[in-house]
Amino acid sequence: MRILSDDAFVTSPINSAMNYTWAALSASWKNTLIVAVTLILLSILQMVPLIGFIASFVQAIVLYALGYWVVDRLKESAGYEAFKTQIAGENFKAMMGEFFAPASGFYVGFFIFSLIMMALTAFLFWITGGFDMIAAMQSQTPAAQASPEQVYAFYAQILGTSSPALLFVLITSLFFSYLWPLVYGYALLQRTFTDAFNAVFMFFSTRFWKAAFRGAYFKIVSLWMLILLGTGILMGLCIGIVILLPLGIVILLWMLYFTAIVSAETYNLSDDI
Repeated sequence: MRILSDDAFVTSPINSAMNYTWAALSASWKNTLIVAVTLILLSILQMVPLIGFIASFVQAIVLYALGYWVVDRLKESAGYEAFKTQIAGENFKAMMGEFFAPASGFYVGFFIFSLIMMALTAFLFWITGGFDMIAAMQSQTPAAQASPEQVYAFYAQILGTSSPALLFVLITSLFFSYLWPLVYGYALLQRTFTDAFNAVFMFFSTRFWKAAFRGAYFKIVSLWMLILLGTGILMGLCIGIVILLPLGIVILLWMLYFTAIVSAETYNLSDDI
């Protein structure tokens, strides 16, 4: 399904995503500043008991709503300059209010998806004897009093019981991270809470798995992961230093817009889904 009109997304997907990401940030620094301040305030509120849970929920939805907003405006633009012009005329209310429902649906859906994966991990841990191992650990002879053979047998037992669950978490995390852009790109097209909620469960769709294991998708997603790794490290360093916190938030927004645009690109290239 072709959802992005600029041919540059086909010929040079990563460079185009970077260019449009910068345009989304720089076309209206006023809106970027308002969003950054909003995110900082919500982060501060998360430290307050009870209110913190609500603030965390709202912050997550705001971040997803921004992804919906940037892709929607990208779809409506005929090219780079038209996109910049449209972004420059936006206001914060339009950025948030229009997409709060689908962003909420995607967030709630992904939260439930995460609970399902945690439950599967716990089940695997249980059938391999992991919970029995926890009980044994609680009654275990203190390490200082145990013989070297007992200590070795103890850790070997831990490794044996926890390895299947840990391996499951590792494999599924890598797989779903790889599949994320394609599913997210599909979710960004939805406009209701229910449709966005249901979109999350395309992680279990074999049609999406088939589309993800193609050369073009692999190349785009591999570069996306590498770029996010580098910018994520830089963002973490900035957020850890108070004076650089605003820069860290801007980098976060860059990563957010970049991921949304790359996700739209990957779905854009998958005509048979």
